[in-house]
Amino acid sequence: MAFEFFIAGRYLKAKRKEGFISLITLLSIAGVAVGVMALVVVIAVMSGAETDFRKRILGLEPHILVMNYSGKFDGYSDIIADVSKNEQVLGASPILFAQAMIRSSHSFQGSWSGALTLKTASA
Repeated sequence: MAFEFFIAGRYLKAKRKEGFISLITLLSIAGVAVGVMALVVVIAVMSGAETDFRKRILGLEPHILVMNYSGKFDGYSDIIADVSKNEQVLGASPILFAQAMIRSSHSFQGSWSGALTLKTASA
């Protein structure tokens, strides 16, 4: 680390014999730091906003999602009946999630597709 500090100190110190960091150097460092902080904040906000917009506009986000990762999900009618008995549950329906591939003339894009039955979607 001594070599890195030597190089940093050599370029941070003023050219004169005063030995202090020059005002222009401090302003330059502060400007770069503020610019980097602003960039990080904007990227973080836009990334979070983009995710939120996609969920609200394009997505189907239930409050609770019961999934079976080991294959076919049999007996979901019993689970829906049990969940619907709770007075705080406003609706429950089966949903189908599947992977899809979207192709255009110049690219491919993977996506998730979800589907509801017409009977439960209108309720």
